[in-house]
Order: sequence, then C-alpha cells, then structure tokens
Amino acid sequence: MFQRHSELLGECMEKLHKAKVFVAGAGGLGCTVLSLLTRTGIGSLYFADSAFVDEPDLNRQILYDRDSLGKKKVEEALVKLKRINPSCDFLAIEGTIDDSFTLPDVDVVVDCLDNFKSKFVLDELCQRKSTPLVHAGVEGYTGQATTIVYGKNPALRDLFRGVKDHKIRQVFPPLVVLMASVQATEVIKLICGMKDSLVGEILLVDLLRNTFERVRII
Repeated sequence: MFQRHSELLGECMEKLHKAKVFVAGAGGLGCTVLSLLTRTGIGSLYFADSAFVDEPDLNRQILYDRDSLGKKKVEEALVKLKRINPSCDFLAIEGTIDDSFTLPDVDVVVDCLDNFKSKFVLDELCQRKSTPLVHAGVEGYTGQATTIVYGKNPALRDLFRGVKDHKIRQVFPPLVVLMASVQATEVIKLICGMKDSLVGEILLVDLLRNTFERVRII
C-alpha cells in the first residue's frame, strides 16, 4: 500500500516504519491524523480518548459512521485503522488526559484535544519527557498549528498564557481536515528530519478569508 509514495519519501520510509507516535484525542483532528499516519506507514500508533461517538461528530470525525453511534471512539477507531493498515502496531487507550495519565514512550505526541485545560496537561507531560508536541486548535473557520521542541521554543502553556476555555462554536469540517493534515505533515517532518517545519513558528489559518500566515514565536 506504500509503493506509490515510497519514492516521494525515500529513505524516510524506514524511519516512519520504526517510529512511535501518540495521538491525544480521537475526535475531529484525531480521526484525520490517525488515518493519515496509518496510511503513511508509521510503525506504532498509540491514541487515547474517553468519549462515545455522537451524531454531531459525523460531519468531521472521518473514522466514524452511523453504525458507530453510541460506541466508544477508541474501539471504533481501532477497528477502522486496522482495516487500513493491519501491519501497524496500534494501542488504543480509553481515558482522559489528566495529571494521572501516563504518557507512552514515543517519538512524537500529537495534540488533538478540544480544550486548553487538557492541552496544557499534555504539554506538561511532554515537557517532562522532552517529547516533541505537534499542536493544533480549531474554531469556526480559523485554526492554528505549531510544533514544540522543548528547549528550542516556548511550551504551549507559555505560548497561550492567559487563554481560557469556552464553549466552542461549530467548526467548519474542511478546516478540521486541513489542520489535521498539517499536523500529520509535521509529525513526518520531525521523524524524518525534514527542514521548514513549524518549530518556532505558528501557522494561522482562516478559511473564510483564505488567509495563511506563519508567525515567528521565538
């Protein structure tokens, strides 16, 4: 299944096959990130969520369908991902990201959570292990993404100091897929040592106005 893109990624494919990635959240961002990394050939994928599939999720959470309603997201995602790439080593964790959560030993962590309280906990867990964190957030037609390598650029808590959680309005489904695609690309860049990543920068996207802006944060 990897033949068509193996030439594009070249020697990177071997690194991807050996890599371990943890995805926090199996909702909108998480579904697309997991799907893309599975299809790309990541060797081991770990992911966590505690929610059940609800009907409003179906407009942006691409691993689920109407047969998934009422079922645990991690269980449904695991079934779908194994069908895509049965050779990948998956670990589905049913649980929330809090102070008691044990972060797996991985090469990269992907923040696909939907609130800053949990995002900051994940940030702290990654900082303790010096594990790179690929962040994204979405609301309405706007989103942001950045890659944090601790010691090189500010932690997520420092970058979004003072931000408060509020009830998220509806999110434009194509924006979710776009920002998750950026995250998956950042994961690949980190694993393969590619240049021009979002380390030290934040990407700001507004699909309503079709604007894409990269801002230095260090």
